[in-house]
Amino acid sequence: MKPLKNLISKWKESKSKRETAYFGTSLYDELFSNPLPSILLVLGAFCFFYSSLPYIHYLGHFFYWFVGVLEITKVLKIPFLDEVRYYHYLSVFVYFYISISLLVDLSKLLNQWNKRTVFVKGELWQIRNLGLGKELSKFNLTEDGLVLTYEHGGLSDYIGCNRLIWKKQGKVLFSTPFFFPFGKNKTIVNQILKR
Repeated sequence: MKPLKNLISKWKESKSKRETAYFGTSLYDELFSNPLPSILLVLGAFCFFYSSLPYIHYLGHFFYWFVGVLEITKVLKIPFLDEVRYYHYLSVFVYFYISISLLVDLSKLLNQWNKRTVFVKGELWQIRNLGLGKELSKFNLTEDGLVLTYEHGGLSDYIGCNRLIWKKQGKVLFSTPFFFPFGKNKTIVNQILKR
């Protein structure tokens, strides 16, 4: 048990040193984001795919009916268009095309939601994981004309849907991911709001 604790403490120490080297200081505050929206989105997508997969053949029947309504087979006189099985192949292709498109859109949304937000020396740093590395965006919070909007209160405090949004001339420049306003996050928000 003791070697495991030593290994964990060495790993934490090396991680702390890397973070300090990355941010240039050990005095930074990280806003801990709410993972629940991401988890619910992934579970919802999985349930959608799982529940709709057995009903792909209805899409094939729809294509067969649609071609029949347009009377394409009578105009083009192509005999294989009268067989339903070809429409089932087409429906599988369409289903997987839609599924892959939905997964790409979901991954972009999750990438937008799952940013690390760190406050370092009056700047906001947002770090996103990309396929082969990370993307760092730095924003100066003392810039002229920035307007801060804090979405909070009521039920959103308890389900973790609070956000800080910075706008300039009505256009959203950057925002934090969703977070719970309790614990360390509360002190970070109080520092930003200067209260």
